[in-house]
Amino acid sequence: MAAPASHLPIERAAVDSGDLDWVREMLSQRYADHVPHVRGDARRFGFRSEFAAAGALSVDRVSYQACMAITADPHDSVLIISMRGGGLDVSTGRQRCEVAGGEALLLPQTGLDMVQDWSAYEVAQFPAEAVTRLADQFGVAPADFRFDAMTAVSPAATRLWLATHTHLNRMLATAGENVPALLLSAAIDIAAATALSVFPNTTMTVDYIAGPGRVPPATVRRAVAYIDAHADQPVTSEDIAAAAGVSVRALQAGFRRHLDTTPLGYLRRVRLEHAHRDLRAADPTTGVTVAAIARKWGFTDLGRFAADYRRTFDCLPRHTLHT
Repeated sequence: MAAPASHLPIERAAVDSGDLDWVREMLSQRYADHVPHVRGDARRFGFRSEFAAAGALSVDRVSYQACMAITADPHDSVLIISMRGGGLDVSTGRQRCEVAGGEALLLPQTGLDMVQDWSAYEVAQFPAEAVTRLADQFGVAPADFRFDAMTAVSPAATRLWLATHTHLNRMLATAGENVPALLLSAAIDIAAATALSVFPNTTMTVDYIAGPGRVPPATVRRAVAYIDAHADQPVTSEDIAAAAGVSVRALQAGFRRHLDTTPLGYLRRVRLEHAHRDLRAADPTTGVTVAAIARKWGFTDLGRFAADYRRTFDCLPRHTLHT
């Protein structure tokens, strides 16, 4: 039965194949022409995919049972990968990025080379026009818009994208045989707006006007990257400001303006996230304690640590450890 005019049909396809040539042709039709090579015994190659698409939006759950080297042609859409396992190394003429499970990657629209080491990931694809249309509303003309990096501006931003991908996946999985056109349009707008918020791009610097106390988002991103990379080490406001290339006072103002916190407040949140992850992964029967994990991440006041932890994660750290 044909879908109503106000609805669009959903295409779904499940693939499990060891035919490299067939897989290449199928993926070239979905995304872009590419040339894949198996590193190792090509007879052991395996590929799985669970694909769903409606209109210009698609999601794909992919896994390769092989180490692959792939050269891909430029593509016109926005392609964002959410890694589930294995490794992925992507390089273009001026960028290179390696990601693993739990990370997100925006593929440049230029030609690129990839090495996929038994990778498992999810792909979201939607029109680039949706992004440039929103960027235009922020004062960046479509011709001037660009994404500046493949990875998210922070771990929190990565989680935001992963949650958005889950939303897109769930919508296409539960909509039945077709999806309302209005709902699909809104979903694409959500994906585009999230991409603009998560991955470095020209809308993040368009509002910067040089002057006293004004710090551009790019400077804040440098500070955030430094904090994320050094959260397990003694870090001061002066260290962060030096890494970002501004004064401590200017950086404080930049964090207040763009992140509604302070550099040390952001550092504390990152350390809480790491402590939460370690508590979830720990085995209490081995003797690991809340205190030991708290100290590892720089929390010497256990009472304050527990209070901050409960306020952030809605449970006490000891409950996380013993769950």
